[in-house]
Amino acid sequence: MNKGLKTGLIAGGGLLGFTFAYVAFALVLGVQPHDIPLVGKAFPAPAEPKQETQVASAPAPEPVLEVRTASLGLLDVFQIESPYSSKELEQLVGDLKRKSKEYDERLAELGERERRSAERAEFLDEQYAQLQRLRTGLEEWENELQQRQVEVQRDERARAEREAESWAKLGKLFSEGDAAEQGKRLAAYTPEEAARVLQSMKPARAKELLDNVGADKWKEFADAYRMADDGEN
Repeated sequence: MNKGLKTGLIAGGGLLGFTFAYVAFALVLGVQPHDIPLVGKAFPAPAEPKQETQVASAPAPEPVLEVRTASLGLLDVFQIESPYSSKELEQLVGDLKRKSKEYDERLAELGERERRSAERAEFLDEQYAQLQRLRTGLEEWENELQQRQVEVQRDERARAEREAESWAKLGKLFSEGDAAEQGKRLAAYTPEEAARVLQSMKPARAKELLDNVGADKWKEFADAYRMADDGEN
């Protein structure tokens, strides 16, 4: 809640309570509402009764007390009897207490709303900060995974290149020499390994070696060489 509004409500409530108490106290002492100092102008004065014409034959009038027309001072309030009954005064006091209680409840309600709003704002700030931390952590994790992926791909390419080189070197050993002798040596490898060796040389030389691996292994080696060749395509 706005601090200026809150301060204004408190000050207004205090002034209202003091005014009610002041008026009630004056009424208890018997002061007419229009004669109460400071606030009497807010109450209309009662109409003055008409004075009857004195008849000459009537008995001599009793001495009339001097009527004070001057407005009552604050000290005069304590010297006048109250024209209100105790029940009426009790009702006035009850009204003042009720108004004061309503004002206190309203003020407490506004304070509670302000407290709840502050707590909710604090909760939302904490949730936003936590989401920001999670987002930052996910971004860092994503970057780390991307870097690892690049490293793995680089390592796999390097390993594949080294492996291809090694098979190419081995292929050079079989690309020269007697085909019958080299064919028997090639038969010692598995069909897949033999296919890698045969891929590194010209098709004519590969056929010569396949013809010398032995009739019992020829089909198996030939199929492995064909399948490896299809994979390359």
